[in-house]
Amino acid sequence: MVTRRVRRVRIPVRRLEVGATIPFTLLDDNDRVLLFQGQTVTEQFLKRLQQRSLETVIAEIVEEVREETAKEDVSFETKAKTLSCLENTMEDLVKGRPVSLEPLEEHLTAMLEEIRAHDELVVPIIQLKRHDDYTFTHSLNVAVIALFIGRFMEFSREELVRLGLGALLHDLGKLMVPQEILKKPTSLSESERRIVERHPLIAKRLLDGQKGVEDLVKFVPLEHHERLDGSGYPLRLGSQKIHPFARIVAVADVYEALTSNRPYRKALPFAEVIEYLMGNAGYKLDEKVVQIFVARLSPYQVGDVVRLSDGREAVVSRLNPVLPFRPYVQVRTSDGRGGFFVEEIDLARSLTLTIVEEISLKSRIILPS
Repeated sequence: MVTRRVRRVRIPVRRLEVGATIPFTLLDDNDRVLLFQGQTVTEQFLKRLQQRSLETVIAEIVEEVREETAKEDVSFETKAKTLSCLENTMEDLVKGRPVSLEPLEEHLTAMLEEIRAHDELVVPIIQLKRHDDYTFTHSLNVAVIALFIGRFMEFSREELVRLGLGALLHDLGKLMVPQEILKKPTSLSESERRIVERHPLIAKRLLDGQKGVEDLVKFVPLEHHERLDGSGYPLRLGSQKIHPFARIVAVADVYEALTSNRPYRKALPFAEVIEYLMGNAGYKLDEKVVQIFVARLSPYQVGDVVRLSDGREAVVSRLNPVLPFRPYVQVRTSDGRGGFFVEEIDLARSLTLTIVEEISLKSRIILPS
């Protein structure tokens, strides 16, 4: 999409040359026009500026910009309907009521159709956040990420449906963990940690109590905290015994958790989260899953405002199909003479600059409590 954008640049008067045709409109500090676009700088014009003691003027530049707007991962409407159904389903499961997963599967199928329609090399992940019900929004975000990974791994439609259901229900057991433990702002005691680590077993028990829930769906709630080196929980499974669905959801779960604000810590910058995933690939987390995630899914959208490692603010200008977590950004740089120019930086080619803070993100939607 091509749009017209107006930007203003302050220019020193000494840079204006007699006889030059101005490709933009010149203004003073009160937005009064000094010279229209296409007019010529004359000696008389420069004398008038000198008489007014103007050392700089403002260039109003109109540009046609082709915006590379990112397509939503899944529409907000579809996510909202799925989230509502998920809340009702999980609450019924916890209360031991007979539950059919068919309504949830219908919403999941709608999400899956939107996911399968994506043809981009890089897909932006839009995270829904709601501070009072972390478990539900977290589960939805994890499911979206897991479905994209499964699609990139060329899973069949039926496999994707089972993966998605397992991902949506992966934290079911946490609804049985006391809130004072889940929301504790300090480190958990040993006894509290043991309570939390039982939540996969609780989820398995709740699902076992329902008729018609397939084992493929149960693998994810039970095994998503298992790790390849056997250090996970609750069963301390090794790499050969962890189900592929659980390996995928493990990566999605870690990413979504680390990029969320929690009572005991703030969300980590994306760069740190990716370093963590890459550092644990092949050791605790499935290497192939991590590689697909990092190569195809982007946390950024065009227009996101970030801070670079040199302290400057920048705006994401283009997604990077080679390294999604290192997009193109634009920064304003002084020209040393009272003006500035806009510089676009390819962070994939920069060895010294990184994104260290997300200031304003289109890729996070805060839902009302």
